[in-house]
Amino acid sequence: MMRSLRIRLLLLLGIAIVAAALLQFAATFRIAMQKADTLFDYHMQQMALALKDSGMQAPDWYASQDGETGAFDFVIQVWTDDGVRVYQSRPYRTLPSQGVFGYSTVTLANGDWRIYALHTNTRVIQVAQRMESRRNRAISLALNSVWPILPASLLLFAVAWWVVTSALAPLNRIGHELANRNADSLAPVSARGVPQEVSLLVTELNSLLARMTHALQSQQQFVADAAHELRSPLTALKLQVQTLARARDDTLRTQAIERLHGGVDRASRLVQQLLSLARQDPLSQPAAPETISLTDCVEQAVGDVASFASARAVTLRHGIFEAASLRGDADSLRIMTRNLLDNAVRYAPEGGQVRIDLAMDDSVITLTIQDSGPGIPDENRSRVFDRFYRVPGTSPSGSGLGLAIVKAIADRHDASVTFGDAALGGLAVTVAFAADDKPASPRADEVSG
Repeated sequence: MMRSLRIRLLLLLGIAIVAAALLQFAATFRIAMQKADTLFDYHMQQMALALKDSGMQAPDWYASQDGETGAFDFVIQVWTDDGVRVYQSRPYRTLPSQGVFGYSTVTLANGDWRIYALHTNTRVIQVAQRMESRRNRAISLALNSVWPILPASLLLFAVAWWVVTSALAPLNRIGHELANRNADSLAPVSARGVPQEVSLLVTELNSLLARMTHALQSQQQFVADAAHELRSPLTALKLQVQTLARARDDTLRTQAIERLHGGVDRASRLVQQLLSLARQDPLSQPAAPETISLTDCVEQAVGDVASFASARAVTLRHGIFEAASLRGDADSLRIMTRNLLDNAVRYAPEGGQVRIDLAMDDSVITLTIQDSGPGIPDENRSRVFDRFYRVPGTSPSGSGLGLAIVKAIADRHDASVTFGDAALGGLAVTVAFAADDKPASPRADEVSG
């Protein structure tokens, strides 16, 4: 398979040039042959007219028949009115007899002849020419008229080579520029001198480089933040292990083990959230979207946090709860809903409430989770989606990744996340999706923890 654009263009142009040259050659050759025939006929006529008043006689013409020669152009014969041949320009064994007046073509034993006969007052003048000689001279004249086509075609191919090379020069420049870059260089490609047909490619390439730059910067920031955040729980685990090693009685040992278990749980939760966030990274390959039930995802998420809510005596309540479906990734949406519910349960007071509403309006699905906790002050709401950010004054057990994961998953599903004041007194988080199917009949029930 041909991969070189330059060779492909030159090959196509070369084929076009050769085809055009052959067509021009054939047309010119045919016209030249026709013109040569016309010219020879004209010469025969003018020769006969020039001999009309001459007194040519050759009584011994028949005496010189010692051989035939083909090295001649025209043979002139003159007859009297009574049919006596009185002149013949050249000796030849077989010559055309007196023919019809005007132009004619006859076939003899030695080939075809072209004849022009003219009648004067007392004589008949006939000029004849062998068709073979006529054809050879016509071909020679035709070839002399068409030979410039060959150098013209070569010149045209050279011009095509120069044009193609000049047109592809910007692509070669871009290729050399990218080939000579460092592996970590994502600077945009220069569009200087790029033709309009290639400018779209350069624009899209620069857009891709910009997205990769942003994604790599986010990934590097994520790795740096993750390393920083993991340092604290790992340090705490190390101290708790040392405390456990220094414990001198069962009571201190039991306390140290409980603290160690708590530290392991916090580190495990942080690692799990880091993995969840990494799966939503722009550079990761997303799962193929399919039509799923958002209602089922919410119910599974409720089941995941039910035991945690029960331990804190928090009631999980369904408000408006419609059957809704959309195109997306079920696992990611379950993680998003679970994080929202986990935050709501975590920050709600013991004995508090968390309400879940799932509704559809004008092909828009809204998932709203509200709690009876302290909420988030307005001045801090713009930063809660930042990784590892925790609202001042909140419990230090959180990792600051829950809402960052929620935002990443929502962005992948073209959904919006907004904050509001809950009717229960705390925070209301609303996620709005584009619906895939029509809404079903609403239902409501309550899950107590």
